Amino acid sequence: MPRSQGPVTGFLKRILFRPAIKHPRLQRLWSRLHTVSVFAMNYGGGAFIESSGEVWVLSEMVRPSCAAVAKPLIFDVGANVGDYSALVHSLIPSARICAFEPAAPVYEQLVQHLSTIGGNAAALEAFNFGFSDQEKSVELYSYTVEGEAASVISSIDRRLPTQVLQVEVADTEQIHVRTLDGFCASEGIDRIDFLKLDVEGHELAVLRGAKDMLERRAISMIQFEFGPANIYSRTYFYDFWCVLSDRYDIFRIIPGGIVPITDYGEHLEVFLTTNYFAKRKAA
Repeated sequence: MPRSQGPVTGFLKRILFRPAIKHPRLQRLWSRLHTVSVFAMNYGGGAFIESSGEVWVLSEMVRPSCAAVAKPLIFDVGANVGDYSALVHSLIPSARICAFEPAAPVYEQLVQHLSTIGGNAAALEAFNFGFSDQEKSVELYSYTVEGEAASVISSIDRRLPTQVLQVEVADTEQIHVRTLDGFCASEGIDRIDFLKLDVEGHELAVLRGAKDMLERRAISMIQFEFGPANIYSRTYFYDFWCVLSDRYDIFRIIPGGIVPITDYGEHLEVFLTTNYFAKRKAA
């Protein structure tokens, strides 16, 4: 049920819905303010680990929760060359990290990168397949951006020419995808302490393939990306809200913190690269 509006909200609506506020002469001002507000809320700021707020989440949310677990288990789904896995290992050295990368050339770089990281080698495992809502073989598209190879945006759902940047298909590769439920069952994994998803618009399919794990409350924390790639996979933030909100508190990640999302609204459908954090609710 929608939350009842308070007196301040009601007052603002009465002001903002006046025709004079929507005068054509004011539209350029409102457009500029809208753009400033969107980026000030960190929409579009989720592409880089160092500045997106992901380091804060790992340090202030994931690490304290994992401290209570003897051997935390972390899944890096969409690991690319392993920068995120390396960061997790540096912050939570006691964790077992499973890094999943389906693209063969990138997987080779991932393995090489993880082999250079010191400490317990058994704590870092690389897997050359991806996840989806069923086990199958699919095409993985790789792209160039402004003529330069960009493995970080490789996707199962083909990107269309709707971006400001010149993004073009460079190659395709047949890859294998599994379900999280199936993989965990085959490996005897009964829980995941932190699941990070960055699979260029395929995140919802991965979560649907983890139906049993989610229903059993076997995944403590989830980070997922939402942005332009969700246009091409035809998925909405509403879909994530429906899958997660009953069992998880959901937050938008900003540099230096997280912002709670307590209710769904259409204004949340912002297709700019943004990371979200979901923490399992108390039973």
